[in-house]
Amino acid sequence: MKKFIAAVALLAVFMGSALMAQPAAGKPTTGGGTAAAPSPAEEKEAKWYNPDYRPYVASFDELYKLGDDFANNKFRLALSNYQTGRSILDKMREEVQRNKEEWADAKYLNEKWYWQTIDRKMREERILLEKKNRAKIKAVTYFTRAINHLDEIQNRSFREKQQMKDLTASVYRDWIISQYDLGNLPQTIDLLERYLKIDPAFETEISPHKYLASGYGFKEAVAEKYNKGTEAERIFYKKNKNKHLLRATELKYKKDSPEYEHILELVNRDEIIATKPQP
Repeated sequence: MKKFIAAVALLAVFMGSALMAQPAAGKPTTGGGTAAAPSPAEEKEAKWYNPDYRPYVASFDELYKLGDDFANNKFRLALSNYQTGRSILDKMREEVQRNKEEWADAKYLNEKWYWQTIDRKMREERILLEKKNRAKIKAVTYFTRAINHLDEIQNRSFREKQQMKDLTASVYRDWIISQYDLGNLPQTIDLLERYLKIDPAFETEISPHKYLASGYGFKEAVAEKYNKGTEAERIFYKKNKNKHLLRATELKYKKDSPEYEHILELVNRDEIIATKPQP
């Protein structure tokens, strides 16, 4: 009996030693598989473990932004913010249309004088304008967030994907339209120029050139009225205003049309006056 107990004890010691000698990769994990052995690089980095590390030069630590996971996450966030902004605008337009229909069907028996009708209609217009502006300001906040997320995507192959270009173009368009309607014409210029570079086909769209002509024209008018900026800057605004005005006219009416000739005459006159020496 003693020999049997001694044999069992010896066997237990042997099995324990064998288990301890097995590599870490062979240890079972909670999921039933095997844990991957750390790479040599990971083992070396483990010696430098520091949970409080904050990089002073962050270039190396930001390389993860080039990965597909980061790009996909930012794309989803951009899409979510864009959809929220669009939903705000759609609901606002539905409400505005509903108000117009309700007011058109209403009977205003207390209005005995023409000025009362005019005053009511002006009040209705103010109500609608306030609703539109509130919704557009709120939507621009979400569109801006979407743009910021898209700008953070540095993965070149991901930026070339059609879905990336489509979403970027959609966000830019709605941001530009909303800002323009709110009277922020100069702010639209940069994004309009970026929009034209997303796809060569966008350069042949009429509206971006019309918006750009208005944006540069506004900056030119403000510079001249308040004598802001240098003469070179004012000429820059004028030339870009005229360039996009001509391009929009060409796209809509063609170069051999009387409409294009009329705009060309106005542009030539405008630029001649601008370069004419002052007495």
